[in-house]
Amino acid sequence: PTENGFTTDVLALYDWAKARSGNSIILFWGHSLGTGIATNAARKLQEERGVQADAVVLESPYTNIREAAAHIPITKIYQQFPGFEYLILDSLALGDMFFCSDENVRVLSCPLLILHAEDDAILPPLLGRKV
Repeated sequence: PTENGFTTDVLALYDWAKARSGNSIILFWGHSLGTGIATNAARKLQEERGVQADAVVLESPYTNIREAAAHIPITKIYQQFPGFEYLILDSLALGDMFFCSDENVRVLSCPLLILHAEDDAILPPLLGRKV
């Protein structure tokens, strides 16, 4: 899976649902990793097709995948070892994995709802607040 592949798949699903939904509202809802995919799809829909998403809902969002990976509890163990940034964080960028939710939401003109639990054990609420 790639960032572009995820986004392309979501837009294909959007097209399929839109063709069958009549005038029903279709929104993008992303949870955790899916929040980056949802914001990518909404942004691409807006910028490349000139179509505004009806709404975007983000549940436990993060700013970008690099910052999220640095905050996931399991990575805390490995952060003390030399090469963590290069082997883990930089490898995401080398694989074209960015999922920049913070940049995406800046350009969206559709309604946006952000949900984030204060006791989220995987992604800290700080990342949701930044978005």
